[in-house]
Amino acid sequence: MPLPAPSIADRSKNWRRLFSRRSRSPSIRPDQQIGIGSFFSKARDFTVNGGRFTIEQKIKIFNTITSSGQAVFKSLEPYACLDATKDSSARYPPPKCHPDTRLKIRERLMRWLVYEYDEWKMLWVRGSAGTGKSAVAQSFADSCEEKEILGASYFFSRTTGRDKLETVVPTLVYELARSVPEYHYLIEQRLAKDHVLLQNSPPVQFRKLIVEPFANLQRERPRKPIVVILDGLDECAGENAQREILELITNAIRTNPDLPLRWLIFSRPEAHLKNAFARSSECGREELIIDTECLENVERYVKDRLIEIKDRYDDMIHGDWPPQETLKELLDAVSGLFIFASTCLNYISDPTEADPVSQLDSLLSFLRRSQTVVSRNPLAALDLLYSRILQDIPPDVFETTRKILAYMCYRHIFDDDNKLDSAQALSNFFRLDQRAFYKAARGLYSAMSVPEPRDATKTQLRFYHTSFQDFLLNPHRSGRFIIGEYKAQVILLQSVIYWMDVDTIHFHTLDGWNFDDDHTHDSLPSLTWVSEDNRLLLSRSITEYLEYSLSEDLLDMQWDGVDDGLLSQLSNVDFRYWTHEDPFIIAVLCRLDPSTSIVRVEPSSPTDYQLLKYFNLVIENGVAKPARFPLKLFLPYNEWYREFLFIGHGLKSVIAWRTKSPDLVVGVMHSLRSDQEPTEAQISQYRGDLDQIKWNEEEAALAMGYRSSIAEKSL
Repeated sequence: MPLPAPSIADRSKNWRRLFSRRSRSPSIRPDQQIGIGSFFSKARDFTVNGGRFTIEQKIKIFNTITSSGQAVFKSLEPYACLDATKDSSARYPPPKCHPDTRLKIRERLMRWLVYEYDEWKMLWVRGSAGTGKSAVAQSFADSCEEKEILGASYFFSRTTGRDKLETVVPTLVYELARSVPEYHYLIEQRLAKDHVLLQNSPPVQFRKLIVEPFANLQRERPRKPIVVILDGLDECAGENAQREILELITNAIRTNPDLPLRWLIFSRPEAHLKNAFARSSECGREELIIDTECLENVERYVKDRLIEIKDRYDDMIHGDWPPQETLKELLDAVSGLFIFASTCLNYISDPTEADPVSQLDSLLSFLRRSQTVVSRNPLAALDLLYSRILQDIPPDVFETTRKILAYMCYRHIFDDDNKLDSAQALSNFFRLDQRAFYKAARGLYSAMSVPEPRDATKTQLRFYHTSFQDFLLNPHRSGRFIIGEYKAQVILLQSVIYWMDVDTIHFHTLDGWNFDDDHTHDSLPSLTWVSEDNRLLLSRSITEYLEYSLSEDLLDMQWDGVDDGLLSQLSNVDFRYWTHEDPFIIAVLCRLDPSTSIVRVEPSSPTDYQLLKYFNLVIENGVAKPARFPLKLFLPYNEWYREFLFIGHGLKSVIAWRTKSPDLVVGVMHSLRSDQEPTEAQISQYRGDLDQIKWNEEEAALAMGYRSSIAEKSL
């Protein structure tokens, strides 16, 4: 009994099944024979009545199918970026996790995708620069492909041009069409009907080529989800483009919750991305951090790579290479940062040098900042990464960013006691409001931990890895982004001088020599980012810092001459209300001399002569001499000193002097103002200070070579 003729629906199913198989392998090998049996080997539920079926006809049919299968990919290729796909030759060899490393995060991702896929439809894996995000993304994509749950991938890269928004959807469609035969068929139909669809906007393409087809497939036959991986979203050109991609995915999840796609996104924790993901309740979060597991993983990676290098050069490397102390030094340097370790090992194993022992020695000399000549920068790849991070900061914004980096780079000198213990305190110290602070810090999220506004009052910024700080401090590596000692000091001193002036003018005009070091007064005016709850706390952070800010450690830093901006600021300072020690100290730290006009040793105005008169009154016509330049904070032992200078302009000037006996190296410092005659209390206090340092007027006069006061002679 003959079988009934197949219906149109049956023929369509068979055609689709045959077409689906062809779409996976769109070309026929020349040596592949086509036989009747092979053509009908799995065909069912239809009959062939009459007619001849020749080899030529079969080849024609196969060519039609092949041509049709290829048409989708040929249509997509001009609009896609196939270099951004997982197995692209342009990415070969791609970054991958070293064996037995990053296992925990990869296991968590697989558990999410296979078992917990309904909990989050989208997952964001964030990590600072160089923590191995792309390696995790690649290795996880490979694992998903083995389990046949990888839908598509796109690996962004700004430096290689894989960063254009308009190529993202066509590339994902191309990949999904290769992975899902039924989807391939639907896309073929849609592109055949709408020839300009690939010229539409990304939102239209995303809806018509991804959301609607998969929604239709899910209604026909529910399936478990497959994953779409986007690596390096922060590398997509433009913040708006990055936000648009997230909005497309988020809207698709909200409007089609049953869509069989899961989205796995890797990126640095850039500020705008943190804000965008924070608004998405559909998104879970994972973070790659430098923790104990990461340190162990990097150590394993370094040791295994060194073994490989040693095996490759076994004819020239001893079996105990590298020595344990050398290995420890290398591990301490890379300190859990995968890109740092990879960069170092690539330098050591450089085949053009073919001398790993010398390369390792050269590398460690470079890391120690040794004067040893190194033929090239061993950390060029790492430096390129950090340079790119800073290049994204607009030049006008970077001048403010530089202030933040200056404090952070030299914090161990500027603020060893951690008085500015929060991002909000630092922001107020530099007179930045919240908007200006986060605008300046916006480009640093990849290399530094920047607290959220809600945490800024109790948390300070920090470097994710010391390699970024090392980069900023080395002019040969950071170039125009260098945070040099001189510029950092100027930045610090400008803010210190500003707040000293504000504090003393508003709260200490009557203190005299009994300065209120505890600052038991109201909060400072002109704070830029405060609330009523923390105004006084932030004010105290700044005033307490001022007590320790003029540190002698600054004198060990490089100084390239007085900055014009600093001079202009000093010329307007009212020194009358400063503590009696600080005017002399600021003159020393700013390396002031008479050429600056801020300081002088010869009286040049009635105010100066009045100051000399008061000075002579306090020292009771004792011996004194003009200060010698350059000023030094530390003076030789076994010598007597009493030296004076004028600092400031007009009525804001003071006379400042230092008195030192042979047992001291610094001495005691004092100052007087012209608009207030010295009190008996001040004269008595100075006598007490002289007794404390064991000052002997006669011995000092003999040692200094004077019989009468220089100040008296000037009068």
